[in-house]
Amino acid sequence: MTGEAFAEKTLAVYRAAGASAKTAVEVKELRLKDGEEVLEISGGAWPGFAIRGSMPEPDGSFSLREARILSSHVHGWNEFTMNIFGGAVFANMGQAEGVLRITGEVERVEISSGRIRLKSGYITGAAAVTSLRNRRERITALVEWMNERSHDVISHDDSNETPAFADIGEFELYWETRLFPELVPGKYRPGEYSVHNAEWKREDSVRWNLSYTATVFPEGLWQYRNSGAMLRDWEEALPWIYMEYSWNMIIDSFNNTVLQKVK
Repeated sequence: MTGEAFAEKTLAVYRAAGASAKTAVEVKELRLKDGEEVLEISGGAWPGFAIRGSMPEPDGSFSLREARILSSHVHGWNEFTMNIFGGAVFANMGQAEGVLRITGEVERVEISSGRIRLKSGYITGAAAVTSLRNRRERITALVEWMNERSHDVISHDDSNETPAFADIGEFELYWETRLFPELVPGKYRPGEYSVHNAEWKREDSVRWNLSYTATVFPEGLWQYRNSGAMLRDWEEALPWIYMEYSWNMIIDSFNNTVLQKVK
């Protein structure tokens, strides 16, 4: 994802059988600049996302070590490496075929490095890591609220499960009206949104409905939304939020994949 990639050498490429090169899950054997060899898992419906791990042991088992994420927006991008902890197996089924299995939960730990571009400005080094970690803390709190809702109290949906989404477009359409009803036409606003006897606060040219915030969100997210920080994260890190929300789905999309050697 960064210029460091040009120092890496691809030793082998395995691609999901029957899928197009654009959407297929891929496993690559890479040799890094320092001589270390690693496996990289990427592809499927998750552009800008890759997992790296150690080379497999004789039985095919290997450890998952880091996730690499590139989250772009109209004014720049967030790019970072996050330490992870988990196990997998890449079992050979002959010299030209293998099966990838993720063995158990893959735990996200901490962002270890990264870079940020916002318009013409760049942030690198420790400053970038601090900013990215702070943003991830906010995103994690938001996503936890999204994922833990056993009932969609906003739309009065009778479903007992938090919705899954086919793509980021569906995710954005569903959540934007619920997170930021002040910014959408009145007919799309959720039933809990009311201006009657509401309290308001203006931040960054937006009049936030404090009464809606208090009705819909847990107290730990009130300041996040009312300050405009939630909207800034949404505008500058939507793909990242979607990846955090869909973490288990991403891991599942890699699991039990049959791959054929193409290089």
